[in-house]
Amino acid sequence: MSKRSAKIAATYFLTIIISLLLIGGGGYLFIMNYLEKEPEKSGMDDIVLQDPSLSDEEYTPVFGEGRTVLFIYEDGKSQTSTSFLLARFAPADNKAVLVPLQTDIACELDGTANTLYEFYRLGGTYQAKRAVEKFTGLAVDRYLKFTASSFTLFSDFMGNVEYDVPYDLTFEDPSAGRTIVLRSGSQLLDTNTLRKVLCYPNYKGGEEYRAKVLGSLAAELLNSGSRGILRDGLDTVFTDIINSDIETDITRYDYDEDKPAINYVLENTSAPAQLVIPSGTYNENGCYQLDEVFVDALPRWFAME
Repeated sequence: MSKRSAKIAATYFLTIIISLLLIGGGGYLFIMNYLEKEPEKSGMDDIVLQDPSLSDEEYTPVFGEGRTVLFIYEDGKSQTSTSFLLARFAPADNKAVLVPLQTDIACELDGTANTLYEFYRLGGTYQAKRAVEKFTGLAVDRYLKFTASSFTLFSDFMGNVEYDVPYDLTFEDPSAGRTIVLRSGSQLLDTNTLRKVLCYPNYKGGEEYRAKVLGSLAAELLNSGSRGILRDGLDTVFTDIINSDIETDITRYDYDEDKPAINYVLENTSAPAQLVIPSGTYNENGCYQLDEVFVDALPRWFAME
């Protein structure tokens, strides 16, 4: 190769190298600048999703809010071993309104006339709930059915209750072959005697009187628990009860949703239970017909209007 050709080749090669460096370096700087640049925020970036469970806002009750729950207790396969209680939790009024429902309340459902107990016996909790909605005119949000076992667990949580026994109550104990008498007067009832009083089959006032006994005992239980375990161990009570042999459509989500309201009431009163006794008369079929005035007043008792 001549000197002239070699010089031209060297000049050409050097030009290519310098061009690659300039182009490559500029491209590198451009790319790095682009990558390091903070991207522009879109409208979606300004949206902040908040978890309600993390909110530290203080709970404030609203008038009219709450749940209506039907409680059923079945201690055996008989009418006097079954109890019904309608309850409305009204946090704005710091109360839980308890309405005991006697088993022989008259109701007409789907063209059939029967008592609350018979609808329950033939159709279970579903028909009992429908019957209660029919003769009260109120929607029942949830139901909760206790067995003897789950009721024992619940009453053990709530503690013993004081009750004024109206007269001597006589119970037969087939296992021991003897008769047990619960004396009249003020008595401190434990779980065992509480269940006996609640399901006593021979009250002089029949099912109407037994329903009043149910209401009084339920109010005492709730107020006793509100001063103790419900205030100090609400989560434990719910978890243990919901995991027992209880039958209910109350979910963990329902509990989490209502817990701030429950705590609000427990912090503001030690006696939230307010007992309302139904009024009515027995019809020609021997069924208890609720008074229209009482039924019309239920929404006010329940703080719904």
